[in-house]
Amino acid sequence: MPETAPESFASTIPLTWWVVGVGLLLILPFAVGIWMGLRQRIVVYRNHFDVMLVGGLYLIPAAIAGLAFTLGGGGSGDANDGGSELLWAFAALAVVLDALLLLFVLTRTWIDNPNPLKMLLALYVKIPLAVLFFMHFGNIFSGKQPGSRRKSVFWTLLLVPLIHGLVKDKRGKVPGVPRRVG
Repeated sequence: MPETAPESFASTIPLTWWVVGVGLLLILPFAVGIWMGLRQRIVVYRNHFDVMLVGGLYLIPAAIAGLAFTLGGGGSGDANDGGSELLWAFAALAVVLDALLLLFVLTRTWIDNPNPLKMLLALYVKIPLAVLFFMHFGNIFSGKQPGSRRKSVFWTLLLVPLIHGLVKDKRGKVPGVPRRVG
């Protein structure tokens, strides 16, 4: 009778515990980053312009994809009509612009947080939070179903105070609103 290989410790752990463990490994640093950002121990967003820059990581590909499909690159047509080349050109443009913007965001985050661990923690909070915010904000206006739009309004309203708390320099002026004197 052939001997069977001994079971490894990893194979004896149920799948649900693996999911819980991986989930905790992803959520715990995010929660620590939010806590440190709210306490101003790390700079997550320098100012509100920084939030817009990081949101551009979502907005640039979304806008270029919309432009590509509007100009006829998304339909199924002849292979010789140039639609495929147009899609590849727009995809390359989106990748290049996103890479340049990501490099700019990395540089600003490094300047704000010279400690490499704090910089990585700030990026771990900064990028997903801004992308999630802009994704839901855009879905408020372009969502197909009313339920989808309602959920996006909920998440947007939930994220606004959180993002505002993570902004270091909260000074600014609302366009078109005069300041009160006195």
